[in-house]
Amino acid sequence: MILPSEMPESLRRTDLTLLRTGIHAEEVAWKILCDRTNVQQITALKNKCGLQGDEVERLLLWHASRQALPRVPSLPVYLPVREKLGQDLRDLQARNVSMAAGSYNFDRAARMATLRRFPAGPMEWEISGIPRSYFLHATFPANLRLFAFVVRHLKGLVPCFFIHVAPSPRNRALTVQKEVLRSYYQMARSLEFQPEVRAILGHAWFHDPAAVRDYPHLEPLNRPFVNHGGLITLLKPAPPDSGVLERNPQRSADYLAGKVQYRYGFAIWPRDAAIQWANAHPEFGE
Repeated sequence: MILPSEMPESLRRTDLTLLRTGIHAEEVAWKILCDRTNVQQITALKNKCGLQGDEVERLLLWHASRQALPRVPSLPVYLPVREKLGQDLRDLQARNVSMAAGSYNFDRAARMATLRRFPAGPMEWEISGIPRSYFLHATFPANLRLFAFVVRHLKGLVPCFFIHVAPSPRNRALTVQKEVLRSYYQMARSLEFQPEVRAILGHAWFHDPAAVRDYPHLEPLNRPFVNHGGLITLLKPAPPDSGVLERNPQRSADYLAGKVQYRYGFAIWPRDAAIQWANAHPEFGE
């Protein structure tokens, strides 16, 4: 039971409003955040209580985070990941961005609050797998190479660590080689705690070799897959919302003018190759 005195003042009023309608936010938070229909459920809660804004979302995130915190020390991930996750959970609901249900920020926070997303510096990961559609998006003969690589090195499509770019300001470190490699190191070390996980996966425009050619600072993001036992396969063209327009006005202008067109690169790093690389690079440990 969470004591009312532990709750931030900004959330108490929302919690009391829900209680007056018979809804105990503490009891439903985890279930709602894990449900794929959480947008509809949260909208229904707001309509029932006459609330607007993102107060309900922040309250649910706060309750779920407090329930998650006691479980963090026993999570099967690398120690620095556990430590950072614990720090994030303590103020997850207080980030100075909109947490409206259905938004990227809310979805990310909901997954982290329910221990389905994990921080690793400028990158984060979730447990997922290889979508079958990727084999269709790759052209011949790349699709055959992809299929053969998965059969030989992964022997299955799930489970895998699927990489996501961390939100601002952490994503600024994507241009810092040491921070990028430290992020990969933390994921590789976390694989050792989860023997069932088959690989580390990435799906992004910056895995296109053409993007690396035009922006050499992207090379560290691709190094494990290119030089240390992985594979990158080109898929369909990356749309504007892929992130290609972000953080570089010139690249954005060239893309919108049709001067460049990058494709999604699907990157696979098998667990054995990733762990072997981590063993050879203890300098990225903390």
